[in-house]
Amino acid sequence: MAIEFDIYPSPSTSENEEKTTFHARVANSGTIATNEIAQNIHKRCTLTMSDIKAVLSELHDELVFHLCNGNNVHLEGIGYFRLTLSAPKEINPTNMHRQNIGIKAVDFRADTSLKKDLMEKAEFKRTDHKHRSALLDIYEIDALLVNFFDSNQYLTRRRFEQLCDFTPSTAARHLKRLIDEGRLRNTNTKQSPIYEPVKGFYGK
Repeated sequence: MAIEFDIYPSPSTSENEEKTTFHARVANSGTIATNEIAQNIHKRCTLTMSDIKAVLSELHDELVFHLCNGNNVHLEGIGYFRLTLSAPKEINPTNMHRQNIGIKAVDFRADTSLKKDLMEKAEFKRTDHKHRSALLDIYEIDALLVNFFDSNQYLTRRRFEQLCDFTPSTAARHLKRLIDEGRLRNTNTKQSPIYEPVKGFYGK
C-alpha cells in the first residue's frame, strides 16, 4: 500500500516573501492501535497476544522509569526518546522552584536503520481526495458572498464550504472571522447555524 500525499503551501517566514513555496504532507494518516499491532506480530511468531501486550506494557513502565530519572532511552532499530521540560517564560532564574517545572513533551528521534528501511520500502501516490482548501484571500471571499447574497437570503456552513471550495475547518475559521468582524450574524442555534449578512454588508 502506497503512502498517499498532497501538496500544501508552506507558511510564510517573512512579510516580504513574495514567492509561495510548497511542501508535501501525508494525506492518509490513520492511527493503528495496539490490538492491530499485537495481532500482526502474533501472526509472524509464536508469541500470544497476551505475551505481546504484556511486553508492551512493561516497555511503557521502563520508559517512564528511565525518563523520570533524567535519562534518554534508545530502542535499537527504533529510535531515541528524551524529555523536554517546560517553565514559565517570565520566571526569575534565581528564584526557580521545582514546582514551576513540568513535562513539555517526549521527543522522538528515529534510528538510522529505521529511516533506512522506510526509505527503501516506502512508495508514494498523489491522493485523489480533497484534503486542503482553495487559496482565497479575504477580498475574494467577500466577492463570492456579495454574489451569493444577491440571490440568497441566508447561508449555511455546508453551502459556504461549497461556495469557497473550503474544507470544514477552513470554512469554520472564516465564518468565525466574518462574525467577529460584524459582517455576518448567526440567526439560528450554535449547533445548526444559519448566517445572514449584517446590514451594510454584501448588498444588504
